[in-house]
Amino acid sequence: MKRILFVLGILFFTGIAGVSAQKLEPAETTHDFGTVKHELPKIEHRFKFVNTGTEPLVITRTLTSCNCVKVNYDRKPVPPGAEGWLDVIYEVNKKEAGVFYKTIEVYSNSEEKRNVLVIKGNAIK
Repeated sequence: MKRILFVLGILFFTGIAGVSAQKLEPAETTHDFGTVKHELPKIEHRFKFVNTGTEPLVITRTLTSCNCVKVNYDRKPVPPGAEGWLDVIYEVNKKEAGVFYKTIEVYSNSEEKRNVLVIKGNAIK
């Protein structure tokens, strides 16, 4: 029994067991919209990423820090070496004018399991 636990421990710590072959590499993790007019109904940014792993990458869900942020993305698996995208839409006029900082959590089958993207800026009247 001790021998089995020892072997399992070695496999875990050397990275052979439990490692995913997908990797989500975003081109950027933060986008600054700068100064925008508060009256705008929405502003958008496309975050691009590459699957630098050896297996298809699947985004399973996204979670935003505010219901004023929406995310659209291709639901198809991203093959190894291919580029994927997430379109982030911020509904400016749904929040008070001023500085904004919103996060988007991207859950996938990648090694990290969760990547965090940020949009920020300043909405003026």
